[in-house]
Amino acid sequence: MRSTVPGPDVRPDIMSTYDYCTLDVFTDRAFGGNPLAVVLDAHDLAETAMQSIAREFNYSETTFVLPAVQPAHTARVRIFTPSGELPFAGHPTVGTAYALATLGVIGPDVRDIVFEEGIGPVPVRIERAADDRVSRCTLTAAQSPRWVASLDRGAQLAAMLGIGESEVPAAAEVWSCGVPFLVVPLASVAALERARLDSARWSELLGGFASEKVYPVARAGADRMRVRMFAPGLGVAEDPATGSAAAALSGWLARHMSTGDGRHRWTILQGEEMGRPSTLDLEYEQRGAEATVARVGGGAVMVTRGTLAL
Repeated sequence: MRSTVPGPDVRPDIMSTYDYCTLDVFTDRAFGGNPLAVVLDAHDLAETAMQSIAREFNYSETTFVLPAVQPAHTARVRIFTPSGELPFAGHPTVGTAYALATLGVIGPDVRDIVFEEGIGPVPVRIERAADDRVSRCTLTAAQSPRWVASLDRGAQLAAMLGIGESEVPAAAEVWSCGVPFLVVPLASVAALERARLDSARWSELLGGFASEKVYPVARAGADRMRVRMFAPGLGVAEDPATGSAAAALSGWLARHMSTGDGRHRWTILQGEEMGRPSTLDLEYEQRGAEATVARVGGGAVMVTRGTLAL
């Protein structure tokens, strides 16, 4: 998927080209969900070049596909935001699997693959429709969700989000499946919709805290949650779909919302306020008040294919 021979209309100082595609992830239609760029063969790209490419796309994440270290694994995947590398992220994992399966890099008979990411091996299941089109990809988080810290400062959290103190009815908690998020429970979907992150208050309250990624959540039905995610420290003012946060949320749900051992399923709705509605299907195994395995899945849509000239 890469050529090192310049064509007649290419500048002579351009030595290599790299195929890429872009997708909208956790949606079934273009211009919904979360955009993702996938560079399809990046084995000879330096880390500095990957970071520059991620800044050029300026999506919340860009992935770079490299050969797997372990022969039994499908590929090594590196994930960059505009400002740095992540060890794991949901919509890049799901979107990269969708891209490779759709483009035929992963064969039509293959259902289960493993990506090597910074966090470790991440299994992904690929589902296809009757016509063999990829319909859905579901990751299993490499780590079970774990509680990291609590922040019982309702007034300050409310001020940071521009809502009333009574609309933050319980302490915020940091949960992680490899990437930590501050889960802020809100009293209503209306409060969630009105939330606006105050960057000065955010910096004052969360600078140096266990997580600076703010994930306000509100129940929207028996098994539905509406969520948002703000990560200005990563160069992401707001994210329309955050799979790693949904995986981490399973720990919070198991402790505060779900009852009984066994398998629980929730629909996570995100991106409405940005005009990019996203649907993430969350499933986890519960033992006592703990979520032991978290899976996040959804669809994607291929939007563009192109070539980077470097």
